Amino acid sequence: MRTLPLLLFVAALLVFLLLALIGGAEHALDVAVIRTFQDWRTAQPQATTAVIWLTHAGGAPFLLTVAGCGAAFLLWRRQKVRAWALVLTVLGGRLGLEAVKLLVDRPRPSFDAHPVTVFSQSFPSGHAGNSMVTYVALALFVAPERWRVPAVVAGFGLALAIGATRPMLGVHWPSDVVGGWLYGLAVVALGWTLSRRERNAA
Repeated sequence: MRTLPLLLFVAALLVFLLLALIGGAEHALDVAVIRTFQDWRTAQPQATTAVIWLTHAGGAPFLLTVAGCGAAFLLWRRQKVRAWALVLTVLGGRLGLEAVKLLVDRPRPSFDAHPVTVFSQSFPSGHAGNSMVTYVALALFVAPERWRVPAVVAGFGLALAIGATRPMLGVHWPSDVVGGWLYGLAVVALGWTLSRRERNAA
């Protein structure tokens, strides 16, 4: 049983690397999904607007604001170790994700004009990865222990929903989003594990 988390981590890493190598414009499934949502956006402009609003909940301004509020709350509760662990997990996750983007250097889909502004490379999805890191980390570090499990489930679900908006809007390949989710889970798991060791040592 002790080796199960390690095996899961290795499996997730292998899938992540596979997605980095085979996804994008050369992958038939990625292209098919993007083209399907291209037609959907044309037929459903009001639904597309709702999706755009949801995707903003995975943007840097919103995520950094809620993470900052969570850290401030922990500091107010005199839980300094947790506050710093939350900050380092969120910021470290963001920096690492941008480094992976530069390393993989995958172009974004370009079948039509993007309905939202994008700046960086495609893999992995920053909205998917950073949402997973931020919302799940908030649930782990900020929620009281009796509410931690439902909070984690809610954070996980919100990150899944935000990530799903990216191919719907045509700005990320589906493999980018799955890669972002896997990356986010790995980062938050690492942050939580290291912070527990620090809290136990204290």
